[in-house]
Amino acid sequence: MKSQYIKTGCVTLLSGMMFFSVVQPGLAGAVVAHRAFYEMTIGEMNKNSSVLSVSGRSAYSVERDCDGWRSVEDYVIEFGGAGGNVQRILSHFESWEADAGDKYSFDIEEKSTFEGDKQFGGFAQMTEQGGDAVFTNELNDKIVLPSDTYFPMQHVEEIIESANAGTRIIAASVFTGAEPEDALMTTNTVIGGWRSSAAPNSFGGFADKGFWPVHVAYFKPLATASEPSYEINFSLQSNGVVRDYEIDYGEFSIKANLLNIEDVSLPVCN
Repeated sequence: MKSQYIKTGCVTLLSGMMFFSVVQPGLAGAVVAHRAFYEMTIGEMNKNSSVLSVSGRSAYSVERDCDGWRSVEDYVIEFGGAGGNVQRILSHFESWEADAGDKYSFDIEEKSTFEGDKQFGGFAQMTEQGGDAVFTNELNDKIVLPSDTYFPMQHVEEIIESANAGTRIIAASVFTGAEPEDALMTTNTVIGGWRSSAAPNSFGGFADKGFWPVHVAYFKPLATASEPSYEINFSLQSNGVVRDYEIDYGEFSIKANLLNIEDVSLPVCN
């Protein structure tokens, strides 16, 4: 099984897609803090895929802090290969981003049968001239961030604002908080027109009358190949809830569908 397709941070779509504004559920036109649970299965496969099946669950929450936002994602995924070979990955990802968009911290704990155990984190800071990110790994890696770098919440804010304004294409550099070689990515985003489609009854107060189909392609900043490292398609409601998503690694893809969603408590701030 080719573990290079299953990089830390690639599966954590929602931890890299954080949402702005927090209100009580049910108010149209605003994004809500929430905790969502997803089921993951195999999507498309080509004839060269060493991954033949996918089974997994994830729990994602985005919560308001007094001076920023905190997100947590936990997932476990099993990948089935030829001859009954099964590989497993268990991951815990936490991140925090300042309201001003100038500071971002993250921590990752990961256990897998194909790459062993990993535990690292880091801190990134931006100024008008640019910024840098320092990693708490064995090498204490440090990477330079260009002045046009977005942190995840800034990126999603741009997507939502563009969707509301009718803008369909966005290009941005995004720092996601993955391993150093994958943490800074160049992205191309295509936003489809609003699709009217009632949410399932299980969404409760988080239901919306439709969604925007969004496609994001992720490239290495210095890559010469025209093909992206991976792509993500997701159905984004106007309140920030992702109904479903698909991560395409080229040889195979992972689909995720929302099973359940619940409210999260708001902080008491001075």
